[in-house]
Parts: sequence; structure tokens; C-alpha cells
Amino acid sequence: MSFSNLRNIYWPLLILLLAVSGCEKGTDSFVPPPPPEVTISLPVKHEVTDYLEFTGNTKAVESVEIRARVQGFLDKMNFQPGQKVKAGDLLFIIDPRPFKARVDQQEAALKVREAALNLAQVKEEKAANLLRTSSISEISFLEDKANRDMALAHVGAAKADVEEAQLQLDYTQVKSPINGRVGRNLVDLGNLVGAQEKTLLTSVVNDSSIYAYFNLSENDLLMLTRLYVDKNSKEESHKPESPCFLGLADEKDFPHEGKIDFVDTQVDQSTGTLAVRAVFANKDGLLLPGLFVRLRAPLKKREALLAPNLALGIDQGGRYLLVVNKDNVVEQRQVKIGQQVDNLRVIESGLKQDDWVIVNGLLSARPGGKVTPIKAATPSPESSGNSSRTKAQE
Repeated sequence: MSFSNLRNIYWPLLILLLAVSGCEKGTDSFVPPPPPEVTISLPVKHEVTDYLEFTGNTKAVESVEIRARVQGFLDKMNFQPGQKVKAGDLLFIIDPRPFKARVDQQEAALKVREAALNLAQVKEEKAANLLRTSSISEISFLEDKANRDMALAHVGAAKADVEEAQLQLDYTQVKSPINGRVGRNLVDLGNLVGAQEKTLLTSVVNDSSIYAYFNLSENDLLMLTRLYVDKNSKEESHKPESPCFLGLADEKDFPHEGKIDFVDTQVDQSTGTLAVRAVFANKDGLLLPGLFVRLRAPLKKREALLAPNLALGIDQGGRYLLVVNKDNVVEQRQVKIGQQVDNLRVIESGLKQDDWVIVNGLLSARPGGKVTPIKAATPSPESSGNSSRTKAQE
């Protein structure tokens, strides 16, 4: 075999051996990357307040429809729509002339009746004197006395007619019965009002305070009953009004503080709920009747564990936290969460106070894998537990 043939055979084998040798040398020098760094902190133990949250609607404390009580033409309007008025302020004037004429007519009729009464009284007194001297019969005296009584009754009826006519005249001045804010006029001047029905002219709403109505479910009702049954049994029947907080659609928290002043006496069988009402001061006029609002009623204070809200994850099993054990291995803990307190979340179950929770680097951590933990300061709420914003969730 020639040298060229040997070179063609062994040369590829030599190159292959060198390549395998280089690969083995590279494999022996490979260094695995270090575990990923994560930030961990202990859960914070803090006093929180449990709340029940509801959705309700607002209604005015007082609302009155102003209607025409007599028939006539609308003559004057003494207000600007939307302005505040006081009880007794004059709002409308219905043409009073026909009613003034009616009052004058009834007063004249009363004078006629009073004159007739005076004459009848004189006759009755004269008849009584004549009867003592037996100058007239007793029947004549009784007739004069009956005429006097009839004249007296006619005067009474005439006085009632005068009062009714004066009342109708007074009704031509339409006044506000309450303090509040008046709406727009629903009838223009010059129109006939009160012809067939009591025409609605406007409305007055007292918005110095506002009612908020909401419904308490059967489960919440039973929970509250069991929670306070022992306490109430030891106290007198009078119960202090409970606080309640209100938030509007564009408000993040519940800045309006009020009190629950009414609870219905029975559950509505069609809905299985109990009607509850709270009252709120409305000095700035921000609370208008007809708004949908969020309401929160405090229950009790207690100690609870809280973890950063951003540390929570969710999967098919529910909410969970990633915890680093003593061997720096990541564990996944299924937890039950409660209300939110600022940037923290109440952990009802599934977490212990000495568990180190991963609060940063969650994407690098895997359950069962090792990590390099960096301890951070224990977080704390920005304020007290009263700032919680959401109802306890499963």
C-alpha cells in the first residue's frame, strides 16, 4: 500500500481524535451559573379592621314636590332654578284676584249673617221679658229662640266660608315647606295650573344630609347576629349608631364618614336581603340623590399577617406566595387572602410569621430550585388598618 493511500485513510481519523479530545477538555472545564438572586422579607404583623362592603344608592333626606293647590293662571316666579331656599320662601304666585274677590264676597255674607243674628238676639231677649209677664205665649218665645239659634248657626257657616276663601287665597302664594335646593320650574308663567289635577310646578330637595341605602345579605346578617348576640344580650336595648364610610365612583378610598341610623325589621323574602340606611353630612354638596356609591361598615379589629400585594401569584389552585426555606430552596405556598391595607394584603392562612417571602425576582424563582436570597426590611402599611380598601376575598 502506497504512502498516499495510508494518508487518505489515517488523516480523517487523526482529525476526529483531535476534535473528540478538544470536546472532552471543554466539558471538564464547564462551571454552572450561580442560583438567581431574589429579595426576601418577613411578613408583617399588624392590627387591621375587618369590614363589610356594599354597593348602595343615595336619596335625599327630604324631598318635596311643589304642586298648585288651586286653579288659576301662573303669575310670578320668585326664584332661580337650583338656588337654595328656606322653609316659607315664596316660589310662585298664582293670579290672586279671583280668590280675593271670593274672600270679599264671603266677608260681606258674614256681615249679613251677623246682622241677622243681632236682630234675632234682640227679639229673643224681648220675648223672654214678655214671657215673664205672660204677655206672649210660650210657643212664640220658643219660635224667637229658635230663630236666634238659626241665625247663630248661619254666622258660624259664614265664618267657615270666609276661612275657606282665605285659605284658597293663601294657596295662590306657593311657598317652600322645607329648607333645600329648588329645581327648575316645570310650568312657564301664564299657563293655567290646577285645572284638572294638582299641577307639579317644581321640587325642593334638602341636600344638607344624604341617605345611602344598601342591602345586607342573609349570610352577612347571620354572621353579624352571631358576632354580636352575646354582647347585645348584656347591654340595654338601646344600641349606639354604627359608623359607616362612603366612597364615590371617582374616589379611591372611603373619605365620607357617616352612621347607620336604620335597619329594617324583616328580611325581604323575594331577595333574601335586609334593607339598611346610613346618613352622611353633605356640607360641600358633593353627594347628590340618585348616585351609586360604595359603602364600608367596620366590624372588629384584630392582629393579622400581611405580605406585599405584588408578591402574590395566581394559578389554577388559587393565590400563592413563593417562600425560601432554610436551604435556600423555593417553596410555593397556597394562601387565602383577605383585605388590602395600602400596598399589603392580609394573609388569612397558608403563611407563618417566620416565613421568608420572595418580594422581588419572582420571575427568576422556580418552586424546588435554589436561589441566592437577599434580605430586605420588613414592609409596613403606610397607615393604620382602617385604610383597607377591599372586602375579604377567597
